[in-house]
Amino acid sequence: MGRNIMNGRLNNEIIVIVSIVLVIFSSTGCNPRLRYDRRQAAIEKVKELGGTVEIDKRKPESAVMAVSLMDCKVNDSELGFLKDLDGLETLDLRNTKINGEGLIHLKDVTSLKTLWLHHCPITDAGAKQIKELSSLIKLDVGHSFISDTGMGYIGEMKGLQELYLSDIEITDAGLKNLNQLQELMRLYINDTNIADAGLEHLKVLTKLVQVDTSNTKCTEAGLSQLEDVLARNRRNR
Repeated sequence: MGRNIMNGRLNNEIIVIVSIVLVIFSSTGCNPRLRYDRRQAAIEKVKELGGTVEIDKRKPESAVMAVSLMDCKVNDSELGFLKDLDGLETLDLRNTKINGEGLIHLKDVTSLKTLWLHHCPITDAGAKQIKELSSLIKLDVGHSFISDTGMGYIGEMKGLQELYLSDIEITDAGLKNLNQLQELMRLYINDTNIADAGLEHLKVLTKLVQVDTSNTKCTEAGLSQLEDVLARNRRNR
């Protein structure tokens, strides 16, 4: 009698454990069929919005490499579906109404390397969400509403190698926020009010080899000094 009770309890415990494992398996996206269905739904959503999808057929399950929603009518509240695109490396949202706050949905997409946001109304609040995309190595926030405050958030993205800040309202002091970006190699600050004082903050970036300063307030003397630093960095690569 006692043995039967113990066996019954053991069986119940096994059933409970198996049930928990199955729940975890499904909720974490480990179910291949569920992941596939979500990915296909996300691809269809991109197409519905007028965008395009680039598939890498060399990778398992035809991983999505790039998504372009450039010029599409998409807003921040609609971006959540993008997290279901396994392997997403490049996202192009140029010339949309994205202000950046919806990009928090992508913080767990560790495959994302490139994000194009040129000519989007990105705010400082949006920049705070963008900084959570720690896997990014290339970021374009040109022609946006980011100020020196937003630059503080961008300056925390220590993996960045290429950064586009063209045509935004930043000051020389704002560039000081970039001095922690020790992986940065290319910087675009063209069409801004940056002057020689701002260039001084860039001299500590030992991997920086290219800076676009066209249509800024930098003088020939300031540019010459910066070029000496960039040339030294190129020699040390």
